[in-house]
Amino acid sequence: MRRGDNPQMRGAFRTGVLALWCAGLPITVLTTGWSVTADVPTPKVTAMPAGSRGAADHDYPFFSTDIVLANYGYVEEEFGFEGTANTYAAPGTNGSIEIAQHDIPYRTRLIVRRPARQARFNGVVLVEWFNVTNQYDTDVLWLYQKEFLIREGYAWVGVSAQNVGLSAPTTGLKAWSPKRYGQLDVTNKGAISGDGLAADIYSQAAAAIRRVAAVLGGLTPAYLIAAGQSQSAGRLGPYLNGPHHRSPIYDAALLTVNNQAIRPDITIPVIKVLSETERESARRQPDLDRVRVWPVTGATHSEQYSLLSRAAFLKRDLGRQAVDACATPARSRVEIRYVYNAATNALVTWLRTGGAAPRAPMFVYDETAPEKPLKRDDHGNALGGIRTAEIAVPVAKESAELCGLGGTHLPFETATLNTLYPSHAGYVAKVTKASQDLVAAGFLLPADAAQTIDKAQRSIYGSRLVCGPLCADVRQFPSHPSSMLLANQTAYLMIKDGDALVKILDGVTRAIAEGDTLGTDRRATQKYASAAAGLRRYISAVRASGAKGNMPPETEALLVDQAHVLIERVSSYMMPR
Repeated sequence: MRRGDNPQMRGAFRTGVLALWCAGLPITVLTTGWSVTADVPTPKVTAMPAGSRGAADHDYPFFSTDIVLANYGYVEEEFGFEGTANTYAAPGTNGSIEIAQHDIPYRTRLIVRRPARQARFNGVVLVEWFNVTNQYDTDVLWLYQKEFLIREGYAWVGVSAQNVGLSAPTTGLKAWSPKRYGQLDVTNKGAISGDGLAADIYSQAAAAIRRVAAVLGGLTPAYLIAAGQSQSAGRLGPYLNGPHHRSPIYDAALLTVNNQAIRPDITIPVIKVLSETERESARRQPDLDRVRVWPVTGATHSEQYSLLSRAAFLKRDLGRQAVDACATPARSRVEIRYVYNAATNALVTWLRTGGAAPRAPMFVYDETAPEKPLKRDDHGNALGGIRTAEIAVPVAKESAELCGLGGTHLPFETATLNTLYPSHAGYVAKVTKASQDLVAAGFLLPADAAQTIDKAQRSIYGSRLVCGPLCADVRQFPSHPSSMLLANQTAYLMIKDGDALVKILDGVTRAIAEGDTLGTDRRATQKYASAAAGLRRYISAVRASGAKGNMPPETEALLVDQAHVLIERVSSYMMPR
């Protein structure tokens, strides 16, 4: 039993700390995989109606998942929660954290995606501080990790801690659905600025998860992991160093693509997963006893998976397309999500067994140059770091250079691919070895390695085929439609039995590539005709899957629309060129 779960032990611990404080003695609170929760109040929690997803009045959860969770034994629920929160002064020179203002009222919301039954639950809750960079709440880590979380039986909770997510014009929750969210307020009617209440709101969300049975539908949590991506990871750093250190309630923390410095006396394990975009800050703080820094080579701050994963509900809820404006082929294809999964698993292992997470290799820098840039190989890919199959067995330059936070993805020329991979079997063997090596090092989970190897087996790399514009994995729909992009989009949306849809598109990719390889040969037309026929089969299969309830209407519409665009483009290749 954990200390925080036993009321008698909790009370004795609190009494002992109080005695030391009254005696004027220094207090050091150490935790060993448990949380001290007594100082964090439990908020009032109110269930919110499920609503009808896609309804015109928006009386349903904003960015409600487009996964049919029931197919995986999961449910989605939304709750309002309210209470009083404090603001905090800047840390003292000795690291002390003092309250600035007491007991300020707030009301906000959280959304829960969890197993429907205790037997399906692994006991771990990932609690994500919503990212508000885009002026609305975004469940970024859920999008990256949804396959892993559902596969392994995690619960996930997203917390609206910041005012931008609530009050931004047009896209904030209150503007998006006044009926549902109009009473939310984390500013005490404008009296509190700078998200001063966010820290206590996030702590009280954890208290609600631990103590209010309805939040997890009666599931019993063993561990809570604080998590944030980019902007919200930037908020988690000061939170862990300040208010949380004063009143710990989370058991571990996952910070992604933001290298916040963590106090050396942190009492919970922390892993920071960084992309190549954070290369300048990657060396800012070395590993500590309870802190690990995992840099991922070729990954970028916001890459292709994160963009395509939100495509269906982004259009449903905000009428926007998941596209990049960059002229340069944008968005790395390095699967940093797999490293997020390994980091989460490593934190849980750390908590359960005491076995610390592995230390990762650092990026390699050119120390002779004034700017100390990353050293790169002959293909332009960086050296060092955690090297996923996309870098260890490259088919493109994957770099954080250019195109803002998305970086660049520049596929190799056919001649380069043919030189690197004379046979398809050879390519698959190299991907297999790279993946197995990463599993052995602790930076890739076996199930994700299997997925990586399967994708390599289904690919055309090493087949000595030309892959033209309608085949290649470059940019996004609608400006650059391709069969690989449609296959990725389909796979990323986590559709039950979606593998059958992806296999159809694998055949389409091969047919287009064979047509591209034939060039002006008359037989090329037959290949493109075969590809168009495959896309029509795909549309029929998508509609049949939707009719079975395996995907919501917004997902079906997205995939059918993209397939129609591609059919039109492929059909144009059947004409004399």
